[in-house]
Amino acid sequence: MQNYKISVVIPSYNHQAYVLNAIESVLTQDWPHIDLIVIDDGSTDRSPQILSDLYLEKGGFRFISRPNKGLIKTLNEGLAIAEGEFFCLLASDDYLPPGSLSSRASSLLENPECVTVFGDALQLTEDKVSSQPVMDAKRRRLFELADPIPEFIRGVNLPIHTLMARTEILINIGGFDLRYQYCEDLDPQLLLYLAGPIKFIDVPVYCLRQHQTNSSRTNRYIARADKVLLYRKYLEEVPQLAPYKKLIRHQLTRQYLLLGRYLSKTRNPSELEKRIFAGALKYCWRDVRLLWHLLSLRLRGIID
Repeated sequence: MQNYKISVVIPSYNHQAYVLNAIESVLTQDWPHIDLIVIDDGSTDRSPQILSDLYLEKGGFRFISRPNKGLIKTLNEGLAIAEGEFFCLLASDDYLPPGSLSSRASSLLENPECVTVFGDALQLTEDKVSSQPVMDAKRRRLFELADPIPEFIRGVNLPIHTLMARTEILINIGGFDLRYQYCEDLDPQLLLYLAGPIKFIDVPVYCLRQHQTNSSRTNRYIARADKVLLYRKYLEEVPQLAPYKKLIRHQLTRQYLLLGRYLSKTRNPSELEKRIFAGALKYCWRDVRLLWHLLSLRLRGIID
């Protein structure tokens, strides 16, 4: 059964202090066939040199270094060249605990009907393990519900880095949507669920570092625009979600409102954010506050 190959993609960006630990945690896994792909996405620190030196000295992985293209394009690049039947991700500032790959791959092999498996994760702050579980009760409940789709739509998401998916299925659902700037974890989990059963194994398969340079922290405001795009996609492009249109419209209106509040307060909104918010006009009837934000932003010349 261990003849199956696992592709692990590490998108490296400005984590010179952590990236070697990430790679080592993959290369020391107990699964015999690992396809490790490390893509440096235009780091401005010493990461490219550190990775190049390690590659020339030890090898054991595929290494690509190039100018910055962004996280989503980097993930899709890794997915496109993945050779393994199974696929998972590892951020360059995190690492895998022992047995991470084998526990997830074994679960997929034992459950051939499942398209993906999720595990738990440990959170670390200054190398101290937090007692706060990543897979809390709300997330675990998704695996017990007969229909978890409403909870996915409401925003209960699963930690994508604990996922191991069948590579072919992940490619078939479109990989990672390029419309999003930073939120690579927004819709693959729901689209994977629509493609087939998902499973949870109650073991830690991922170690998540919390520090001030986490991209999820530094780019948290971008998520407002990304979530608008997410719900528009669910509404307009995913026919399997037609029975949930009322709930999706509610969530879309809410995200438009959050984006409008942000644009009303910030001094330098991006052109993308302004363009996305302009689409709120057709939803103003659902919440008069949206109309107020639109009129206010137009009077101030922020949006056309």
